[in-house]
Amino acid sequence: MREFSPEFQAHIEGATTSLCWVWKLTRRDDMVLGFTDHDRDLVVDGVSYQAASGFSPSDIDARLGFALDNSAVQGLLSSDVITKADIRAGLYDSAQVEIRRVNWMQPSENGLIWSGKLGDIHMRDGQFEAELVGRAAVLERSTGRVFAKSCDASFADTRCGLDAGNFPGSTTCPRTYEACRQFQNTTNFRGFPYLIGEDAAFSAPRATDTKDGSSRYS
Repeated sequence: MREFSPEFQAHIEGATTSLCWVWKLTRRDDMVLGFTDHDRDLVVDGVSYQAASGFSPSDIDARLGFALDNSAVQGLLSSDVITKADIRAGLYDSAQVEIRRVNWMQPSENGLIWSGKLGDIHMRDGQFEAELVGRAAVLERSTGRVFAKSCDASFADTRCGLDAGNFPGSTTCPRTYEACRQFQNTTNFRGFPYLIGEDAAFSAPRATDTKDGSSRYS
C-alpha cells in the first residue's frame, strides 16, 4: 500500500481535487527531464516539469505481487529536449523514471506512484514508443546468455543496430542468420549459427565416419 503525507492524503480523499501527473526522467548522462500533463509548467521538489510536452503514459497498472508491471509510453517528439539524435545515441536507454501524482495547486503535496526505467525504445513516423519496466522485472530477468542458433536481439533494438525507421512498419525478423544476411547486418548477429545440435553433440564415433579434422560445414 502506498503511503502519502497526511496533507496529500486528505486532498485525495476530498470532495474536489486538483491532480495531475508528472514524470521525471534521468538519462544515462545524468540529465534530468520533467514532463507533466498539466496545462502549465510545474516545479515539484526542485524539478521543473514541462507542460504540453506530448509525453503521456497509457493506463498505469498497479499489479499485485511480483508480476511485471510495465506500461507503454508514447510521445510526439515535440519537446525541444527530446530529439531523435539523443534517442538514437542511446541516452534514453534504461533511463530512470519516476511517476508522481501531484496537487497542482500545492505542488509540495505529491506522492510517488511508480518508479522503474525505460525499456526498449522504437521510433516510427516521428513518434517514439518505449516500455516502462518496473523493479519487479529484475527478478524475472535472465542472467547471462543462452547459446542458441537464433539471434537473441530484438529487431531494431540497440543490440541489433538496425534503424526501424528505414523499414516498413510491419517489418519483423525471424532471428536467423540467413535473415540477418538479407538485412546486411551479420556483424551484429547475436546467435551462434554453426552451433551443433543435440544429436551431433551426443553421438558416438562410427567406423564409417571420415576423421580428417575437416570442418563439419565444408
